[in-house]
This record gives sequence, structure tokens and C-alpha cells, in this order.
Amino acid sequence: MKTKLILFTLMMMATTCGIKAQNDSIAASVSQEVYNEDHPGGWDFSIPFLSSRREAKSVDVQSIETRTNRAPYPHCTSFQFGFISGIDEAPGVNIDMGQSFELELRNLVAFTSRLGKWTFFNLGFGVDWRNYRMTGHNQFLLNDDGRITVEPYPAGANPDFSRIHTFSLVVPLQIHFALGGAWYFSCGPELSFNTYASLKTRYTLDGEKQKIEANRLHRNKVTYGLMCDLTYNRFGVYFKYSPCNVLQSEFGPKFKSITAGLKLSF
Repeated sequence: MKTKLILFTLMMMATTCGIKAQNDSIAASVSQEVYNEDHPGGWDFSIPFLSSRREAKSVDVQSIETRTNRAPYPHCTSFQFGFISGIDEAPGVNIDMGQSFELELRNLVAFTSRLGKWTFFNLGFGVDWRNYRMTGHNQFLLNDDGRITVEPYPAGANPDFSRIHTFSLVVPLQIHFALGGAWYFSCGPELSFNTYASLKTRYTLDGEKQKIEANRLHRNKVTYGLMCDLTYNRFGVYFKYSPCNVLQSEFGPKFKSITAGLKLSF
């Protein structure tokens, strides 16, 4: 009987010590995380669908940041769809905002750093597709010398559209401001490396569908724009202004663009 009592007492002491050690370990871990968040340093690197260092412990970080009055990191990677309108257009150019659109995957690779409790700095890399469409009585026409002019459709033609398409590698640089309650506002420049441009025109003439295509247009190879976003949780709206001409001035009509659309962050 005494032996059983002694064994039971030893087991209870070991269990108590184990629980205390575990609690001490958890407390030390939380304390270290609080210290790390109070003294942030370096960059946070993220790729979509792969966990970053902060994302891997998101639950603990959310709790710590709440207690230390710090905003969570914003969702920087996003898919965006917007409508494009032309501005400062040359005579004859009329970009139709209802038919011209942009698809962008922003921040496929992102580097984010905390600037303060409520502000963040983000540098990323993404891709962008743009279609500048005209649906009126004029078309983009590629001449033999490589110049693009704006000309009327052939007499009796029923226009469908005439568009210039561009594909770009984009480098967005943004500052994010946490507004509270999962709201974020961000703004900054976006650098575009325009690697490809094409032309397509479609219309019907004498009952037959006509299609004209051309590639490797003389586009401006490097352009920039200004952008701003307003996001709640993972959904938001964005706006862009590009003060650069889409085509090289000596090879095509001048037109710039503004874009407004929706974004989904992940």
C-alpha cells in the first residue's frame, strides 16, 4: 500500500512539473514573438499559396498584434479586372471604356516590410494584359512603314472593333495604410515593361466577316503609372492613371489611359 502511494505521489509530481514546463515554454514563445513584433526588421517575402514566415503563425500574430495595437499585414497579391478609358487622345482615336479592359495579376512575388504600426511598404512583380478598343467608325491601320494611323472603315463596312493589345511585366511599389476594421488604403507608382503589342480589327463588308491582324507594334517599351486601392479584407476597388503614351510617338497616334476596376486579394 505504501509503495502504491509513493508511486502515485511521484507520478503527480512529474505531471505537475511537466505542465509547468510546458506553460513556461509557451509563455517564453509568446514573449519572444511579442519582442519580435515590437522590433521588426528586414523584409517579409511571399509567393501566392505558399506560407511565408508570418503567415505560418498567423493566428498567434493576430492575437499579439491586437494586444500591441498593430495592424495585421495586408494581402498584397491580387487579381484585378478594370475598364480602360483613353485620355489626351489624338484626333480620330476614341477608346471605348465599355469595351476596353485590363487583367492584372499583381504581386505574384512580393516583398513587404512594416514601416510602423499601421503602415507597410510593398515591392512586387506581376503581369498585365490590356486591350484598348475602338468601336466607332475609325480603325487602327498598320502601314507598310510600320506606322499606325487611324482611318475610317471601308465604305459600306459594318464595324465590330479595332483594338491594340499589350502585354507587360509590372513592378508595383506601394505604401499600405491600415484604416482599421480590415480596411486598407494603398497608393504608389507602377513600372511597366511592355514586352508585346498587337493589333486586331474586325468588321463585316458585303456580308463577309473581315479580320486584320498585326504583331510587334512599335509600343513604348517602358512606361509608368500611378495607382491607388481601397480594400476591405480581400475585396476592393482600384484606380490607375498612366501619363505615358501607349505607342511610340513617331509610329502611332498618341493616347494615354485611366483605369478603374475591382480587385480580389489572396
